[in-house]
Amino acid sequence: MRPVITLTTDFGLHDSYVGIMKGVLLNILPDAQIVDITHNIEPQNITQAALILNAAYPWFPRKTVHVVIVDPGVGGSFTTQKKRNNRASTKKIGGPEPSLVMRRAVVVQSKFQTFVGPDNGVLTPILHPDSRTYEITNKKYFLNNISNTFHGRDVFAPCAAWLASGVHPSKVGPRVLKPIRQDFPQPQLKGTTLHGEIIHIDQFGNLTTNISEELIHEHITSSDTIEIRIGKHRIDGLVTGYYQMKPDRLGAIINSWNHLEIFYREDNAQKELKAKTGQSVTLRVH
Repeated sequence: MRPVITLTTDFGLHDSYVGIMKGVLLNILPDAQIVDITHNIEPQNITQAALILNAAYPWFPRKTVHVVIVDPGVGGSFTTQKKRNNRASTKKIGGPEPSLVMRRAVVVQSKFQTFVGPDNGVLTPILHPDSRTYEITNKKYFLNNISNTFHGRDVFAPCAAWLASGVHPSKVGPRVLKPIRQDFPQPQLKGTTLHGEIIHIDQFGNLTTNISEELIHEHITSSDTIEIRIGKHRIDGLVTGYYQMKPDRLGAIINSWNHLEIFYREDNAQKELKAKTGQSVTLRVH
């Protein structure tokens, strides 16, 4: 089987960034199969990228290499700078703030797949007890010249290609024992009400919440009545298919992420509700 490399970024498709990264990958590994998961992550939205990654990676074959680039810290060094004391932290004109902690470039090796990206929390879904994280420091796996602003081309893409060609992750650099983890918003149960929020909005305007099917089943029996509220809007019960709602009606369903989703049949829930990520959603049991 040809090696598979996926790309998830906030680059969009207006510029040439994605195409250039693919050129780098193919120069190193001409037979690679490159799959675009998405390039429409909201700019610098690390949480959204992590959630998309978590939904997508289980569907790929073993030995897939995933490149995830949502990187507000691009241009920083590849090592963590220790904070200096006040006397030593005087900022030089035109220089960086010495107290800033620069993000690392890392590889995370899970049981069956490999992940490449910045150490800023975007790879949190992969940080299981049996995973191993390595800092990318071996310049053998970089391009020759590293720019200040395009580490996707100069570091992440070439490293991913070498990994997909069979290089073991331990060759790229030393172990990282405490990679950065992202704290995802968790639903809260208060009495008989689950308090959650919108964590993702797809291109159809459907609203995915952080209330999982598993969590719903923990607190609901088949005889319970469900009431869902978002803003001033109320939804009674769940459907098992979009078709069960009349056109232009608000409904709720368990989606392919196995999470509670709010939708408008043949319309756009985000626009109709003026919804945004982080907005409160409640699910109450009667």
